[in-house]
Amino acid sequence: MTNIHQLIYQIRFALEQLSARDAHHDFEHICRHIARARICSNILPATGPVAAGGDQGRDFETFTSYIKNNPIVGSTTFVGLLHDKPLAFACTVQRERIKGKVQSDIEKICGSGTQVQGVCFFCTTDVPVALRHELQTWALEKCALNLEIYDGQAISELIADREIFWIAEQFLGIPA
Repeated sequence: MTNIHQLIYQIRFALEQLSARDAHHDFEHICRHIARARICSNILPATGPVAAGGDQGRDFETFTSYIKNNPIVGSTTFVGLLHDKPLAFACTVQRERIKGKVQSDIEKICGSGTQVQGVCFFCTTDVPVALRHELQTWALEKCALNLEIYDGQAISELIADREIFWIAEQFLGIPA
């Protein structure tokens, strides 16, 4: 039987292999499902093709929901995870020059589409805490938005949770 630490290491390894398999779309699906389960439920995926203008740095984003204020809705998981401020989400399997990638995607996000108050950036590579804080400060000063970075370590620990482990089974081939 695998313990939680072994499982996290196995997921971490599988995430690193996504780049070698050119599976960036799988990574986007992984991140969207994590976000929907752990960050907010009102998410729209970006749809292509690239020739239609690309995703403009947003692999998925929130949509405005009005049901939170509806008294007949009651208490559902969807309402409980609604985010009332606009967010954008960016994902990459890029390993090199991650600082430049984060800054480039944030500049694209700020330069098009609906104005957002925050960006959640997912990457398979590890981001040292000092770099994460530097990028958060830069995003706040440059674009007046909050930045959260979920790196390979954080994603591995999130997916290892029993409630959303199905994501690792589905997209990373981790056996149940």
